[in-house]
Amino acid sequence: MINPTIISHLDETEKGWEGCLSVPGIRGQVPRYREIEVEYGDRHGNIHRQVFTDFVARIVQHEADHLNGIVFVDRVETTRDLVTEQEYQKLISVD
Repeated sequence: MINPTIISHLDETEKGWEGCLSVPGIRGQVPRYREIEVEYGDRHGNIHRQVFTDFVARIVQHEADHLNGIVFVDRVETTRDLVTEQEYQKLISVD
């Protein structure tokens, strides 16, 4: 996926946990569009359009942000939505 551009999206967003090697040791609840349409090139120069939903849409938005110098903590709405990796592991652990 080369030079992806989000060309449309549904208005509906959903918060979900994200982390990143660019910000080690921190996780955050990040609002993202649940459905996006992306235009991108492949390694052969062909242009594609594809719709992504839910978790895959989150990943594409996260990675596309990197191309624009944005990391997930820039998208967090409040510092209350940030936790350490240790706190996050406690939140998701199943007893």
